[in-house]
Amino acid sequence: MSAVTPVDVLAILGPVSAIVVHEMVRTEVSIGELRGAIRRLRHGEMDEFGVYEGLDARTRRIIDLLDSTDRDPLVFGARPSGER
Repeated sequence: MSAVTPVDVLAILGPVSAIVVHEMVRTEVSIGELRGAIRRLRHGEMDEFGVYEGLDARTRRIIDLLDSTDRDPLVFGARPSGER
């Protein structure tokens, strides 16, 4: 798979910091990897530390970059009521 471009990152994530865009491109993340990481976060798969630790370093890096967006509703959907 080919690596994402800045346009790809912004199209998938919406408005995020230039640092996140730069790091996604620098890490040569593929669109499939990016969407897979988003899926993991959306479905709460990263709520248990053991699951995170079981991922390879590259996937953890993508998860970390996405998590640095502070779970932006544009990326992760609306938060359930009562969640901070």
